[in-house]
Amino acid sequence: MCGRDVNDTPFLTERHGESGRRAVLEDTGVAAYLYLSSPDSDAIVADAWVYNRIEAPTIDKIKAYRPDPPPAAEGYATADGYLPNPAAYAWTFEWAPDGQSVAICADGVALAFIRAGQRSGFSRHLLRSGPWGEPWSDDVYEATFPRS
Repeated sequence: MCGRDVNDTPFLTERHGESGRRAVLEDTGVAAYLYLSSPDSDAIVADAWVYNRIEAPTIDKIKAYRPDPPPAAEGYATADGYLPNPAAYAWTFEWAPDGQSVAICADGVALAFIRAGQRSGFSRHLLRSGPWGEPWSDDVYEATFPRS
C-alpha cells in the first residue's frame, strides 16, 4: 500500500528527509515518468515510465516525440497504460525505508517504481523490457518496499 497523499495533479515532487533524494512525477501531456535524483541534488539518476496520455504509437513513430520523453510504444505498453485523465486519481509517493528507492501510486496502487542503484525503473503497464524500463515484478517491489 502506498504512502501519504501528495496531491492530485500530474506534476508532483517530494524530497525524502533522510536520503535527500527527490522524486518527481512529470506528465508532459503525452506521457508521464517517475524520476529519482541523486542524494541532496536535483540531478536525475533514474527514471521509470508510468503511463501514456495518448494511445500507444507504433515503434516507428517514437522519434517524432523527441526531445521530450516519448510515450511507450505499441507492443510495450498494456492497454491499461493509456491514462487520458490522470487528475482523476490521488497520486502519492511511496519511499523505501532508507529513502533510496521510490514508487508512484494512483489511488493507493503502485504503478511504477525505481530501485536504488538501477537506472531504469519498473512499470505495472509494461509488457516487456525495453527503452521504457522493466515490466512489473511483485517480488522486486515487495523486496524494495517491505511491509512493516
